[in-house]
Amino acid sequence: MDEFINQQLEKLYSSLSESEARLHPPARIKSQIQTLINGLKPLNIIRPCRIGDGITRIDESKEKHLSELFDKACLAGRFVKFVPSSGAATRMFSKLYATLNKLSDFTLEDLENISSYDKNTEATYTFLKNIERFAFIDDLKKFFADDLLSVIKSKPAEVLKKILSTDGLDYSNKPKAVLKFHKYKNDCRTAFTEHLIESYYYQKDFQNRIKIHFTISEEHENLFKEEFNSFINKKYFPDAEYLIDFSYQNKSTDSIALTSDNEIYFNSKGKPIFRPAGHGALLENLNRLEGDLIFIKNIDNVCVDRLKPVTVKYKKILGGFLLLIQKQIFEYLSLLEQEKIQDSKTDEILKFMEAFLNIPKPDGFNQWDNKKKKNYLFSKLNRPLRVCGVVKNEGQPGGAPFWVKNDDGEISTQIVEAAQIDLKNEGQKLIFNNSTHFNPVDLVCAVRDYKGNNFNLINYSDPKAAIIVHKAVDGNEIKSLELPGLWNGGMSNWISVFVEVPILTFNPVKEVTDLLHPAHMEEI
Repeated sequence: MDEFINQQLEKLYSSLSESEARLHPPARIKSQIQTLINGLKPLNIIRPCRIGDGITRIDESKEKHLSELFDKACLAGRFVKFVPSSGAATRMFSKLYATLNKLSDFTLEDLENISSYDKNTEATYTFLKNIERFAFIDDLKKFFADDLLSVIKSKPAEVLKKILSTDGLDYSNKPKAVLKFHKYKNDCRTAFTEHLIESYYYQKDFQNRIKIHFTISEEHENLFKEEFNSFINKKYFPDAEYLIDFSYQNKSTDSIALTSDNEIYFNSKGKPIFRPAGHGALLENLNRLEGDLIFIKNIDNVCVDRLKPVTVKYKKILGGFLLLIQKQIFEYLSLLEQEKIQDSKTDEILKFMEAFLNIPKPDGFNQWDNKKKKNYLFSKLNRPLRVCGVVKNEGQPGGAPFWVKNDDGEISTQIVEAAQIDLKNEGQKLIFNNSTHFNPVDLVCAVRDYKGNNFNLINYSDPKAAIIVHKAVDGNEIKSLELPGLWNGGMSNWISVFVEVPILTFNPVKEVTDLLHPAHMEEI
């Protein structure tokens, strides 16, 4: 096997420039090839997290106190928001593309007739019938001399192409962040703008400064800067100062692609393919941020103004709950630094860890000596902390909170994706399908230790929690590696606390027709 891999490496590096080779050192590529050949061991999920068993439901009587804790820390400037925003909007329009690829010449009536048995066509028909409700309608009309609705009836393909193609709005190639999502009486806003506006209501420090970090693709940086300048020029909040910065996904985290025969894939030009390694690659961006308390939220999870108060309320509750837990953790860590502590204190700490941090008492703990107990408790408490909002599962695809057992028999709570488990195992499949809650990527993180030093977040990732993905490139099947996801494997060894939040706080836009949902309509 080593000889085969070494042969592949020799072929690879003979095709790379010096700068490309520096980006992808042999040891890293060899490890990727070994993983792609040998496969990954699936996670062993024990049971879904439920209310009272891994998921906390905040008592209404505690909400005011948590909000006050949050407000105090926020005014001190401790919070920054981290928004993954590099993804292009291509997937939003996949059903429109599917319709264009399937049908060569069609009318709106044709789409209506076909929509009864074809989901892609049904989505396209729904989109076109509601075209005037979308925020980008005025931009689209500029490309048509004739009445747009007449064109939609007779030649809807022309309208779809103007939305998607480079000689029109070019929406399928632009980042989702700069697409117009919401239409108001006197305004149209992009997802990027909505994040800035949302943050105004819960993130200002005592000088009215708001800190937000966006991860973007390098080729789209000018689009983001133009969008930010447009936001500033509209003077939504003249009293606020927005401290915005950007970073790119590090190309050195890209994964080599292999063929189905486990050989390095070379394209028609004789160049190897390196694929972006998923949102797990953004762990490096988060690590470089060196923040204190960090909100993480996806770019497409925004809502119109009338629903923002719900989002703001639960952002404060999540942040306040994190602060409450962090304060207690720091007190216990300072106590554990002492030479000796009473057994009653170790019992108190253990109960806190079980009740609030989802860390069960290890077997044989009572028989350990004082030093071993202290070392264990200290190692479990001195880690990055995250409080994750979770919503009731209403059929959304994606990760969910579970109790997981690792190879050493240790049990912890994790966010788990379907791709991380063996769905051919009926027992594991049943557990996965019985989950009650879903991960909407609504996190608040504490990334400094009790002495004020930043954790090296890379040290708390589980490299074995990666995912092998299979794609088709130029008609050929390839496979590559996605790094441990930012909020699952990438945070596998964090302290993880799950808190139930309302479904109203989760309003993603995965398909363009999701923008017709009430959460994205100011006037219903």
